Amino acid sequence: MSFDQKILDRLPRIVGPEQVITDTERLEEISWDALSAGRIHPLKRPSVSKPLCVVLPLSTAEVREIVLLANEERLPIIPYGGGSGLMGGALSVRPGIVLDLRGMNKILAVDKESRSATVQAGTVLESLERRLNEEGFILGHDPWTLPVATIGGAISTNSLGYRGGIYGSMGEQVLGLEAVLPNGGVLRTRSVPKSSAGINLKFLLIGGEGCFGIITAATVRIFPAPEKRALHAILFESFEQGYGAIQRIFRQGLRPAVVDFGDDDNEFPGGAVLYLAFEGNQETVAAEEKIALSICDRDGGSRLPQEEAERFWRDRHIIARRFMQNRRQRRERGSDGIYRDWIHVALPGSKVLSFRKAAIEIIERRGAHLQESGLWIQPELFSMRLGIEDEGDDKAQLVLEETVDELLRLVQSMGGSMEYTHGVGVKLAHHMEKEHGYGLEVMRQIKKVLDPNNIMNPGKMGF
Repeated sequence: MSFDQKILDRLPRIVGPEQVITDTERLEEISWDALSAGRIHPLKRPSVSKPLCVVLPLSTAEVREIVLLANEERLPIIPYGGGSGLMGGALSVRPGIVLDLRGMNKILAVDKESRSATVQAGTVLESLERRLNEEGFILGHDPWTLPVATIGGAISTNSLGYRGGIYGSMGEQVLGLEAVLPNGGVLRTRSVPKSSAGINLKFLLIGGEGCFGIITAATVRIFPAPEKRALHAILFESFEQGYGAIQRIFRQGLRPAVVDFGDDDNEFPGGAVLYLAFEGNQETVAAEEKIALSICDRDGGSRLPQEEAERFWRDRHIIARRFMQNRRQRRERGSDGIYRDWIHVALPGSKVLSFRKAAIEIIERRGAHLQESGLWIQPELFSMRLGIEDEGDDKAQLVLEETVDELLRLVQSMGGSMEYTHGVGVKLAHHMEKEHGYGLEVMRQIKKVLDPNNIMNPGKMGF
């Protein structure tokens, strides 16, 4: 009996036979996430392998038994949630077991008095949001992937959503976690907002991309549905002008729920638009809105029609719904002959404008094009979208990715971080040493102790 057949014979004894999938088309689909081939550096592209199988566990006990089997047989295990990750954190770089957690989608408890919800890791964010809305609450995490991303996946990348300005990142909303570690041990952290009784072990899993364990359940903070939301679209003559206004808003101690600012010439030629929202109780929203709009007016901002602000809010999840209709399309380059990529970096606020200026010089020198620069959630979180035409000589993608790499090295040299929302996966793994220095070795030592056989999502985050 072959090794593969031995594994395939043992798995149905742990889960039902219908929970083990070997269909070739399904294996091909789930061997990738939403990282497109056009965004992977051609000289640093990992090989992608067809998984041995996909397993759909329904309980923590089943996950534990699968992990024990994988550890015994030195077989990679790749956790898989919504498949909407943009950095290749769910790519199968070695043949193994893909653990599709979407069958673990139960909302276990909604505790209104504690303002918390306990859910299984495969719960889709939008599903939880709808349930909470019925109870007069909302989920604070509202990314563009809301209709497809799962709780476990969002925690694993510590992602940030549209309302992160007031509710924080996904990791900041986690009260407690349940996870299966590589040796089969089940870790359960206490679901409380604060503890000083030792190291908080939930941070092994928050942002860990499944390399240190598999999240099976989480208790997250929930928030009362806001009494009021004030949403505005404001046009500035330049990025610098709008940036100054945003800085003054934050210096006043205001906490916008949404800050989405950018200078996309295709949308508003020659200007930069700020989508700004406050939400909460009526009195607080009214006061913050008045101060913020006054600052924008003084700094030369002009109000766009309310319909524009409403369009932005209505369409914020539309890309994810398209992804759900054609998952494979996300991994392929667009048909318009243009390679595209972006950076989402964190910088000290005092260095954003100087970085932007230097970045534009790098982009122009290398022959790429800046399509948009902007801010998200707060002044320190800066983004750029780049593009380059494919002239048929296979060099365009290399130029684009070398440009991205140079920009990220510049961010790090200026004391910033190379990514603030999507994680590392395989795409940014080669930058981890410069990002963390000796810290990467510390992480590797922790990984080696917990996962000596390196079965847990190997090849990600520089491990």
